[in-house]
Amino acid sequence: MYVPERVLTNDELAIMVDTTDEWIRSRSGIERRRIAADDELTSDLGGKAAAEAIKAAGVTSEDIDFLVVGTTTPDLVFPNVGCLIQDQLGIPVCPAFSVEAACSGFIYALSVADRFVAAGQAKCALVVGAETLSRITNWNDRSTCVLF
Repeated sequence: MYVPERVLTNDELAIMVDTTDEWIRSRSGIERRRIAADDELTSDLGGKAAAEAIKAAGVTSEDIDFLVVGTTTPDLVFPNVGCLIQDQLGIPVCPAFSVEAACSGFIYALSVADRFVAAGQAKCALVVGAETLSRITNWNDRSTCVLF
């Protein structure tokens, strides 16, 4: 797992829009959110999280034979985030792509990886979920900015 360093608290958000910490907590349970730095891309977040997952699993980048990323906030249209993370981590040539399906993106990515493994197309799949929603959030819209 990896989260950006910058924290945006409910009190800070209350300065930006008509809300309070109590209003946000009572409706969402959210106390604070992490915000990507200006120079931090979705592939950077995903790459750092993926590196930690590989280490925790006790495998190496060379063991990965399938990579899928669930995201709604890709760095670019082309190359996709899956290919960017593949390059960052030195993962050998294998299927690598992104699934863009908003909130359910990671679940779809996990399902795709499961099918590849079940079909014998992959043995060691890496599934990554990464977002930089702070880049697309309307910070003037109280109904949504408190969630992201």
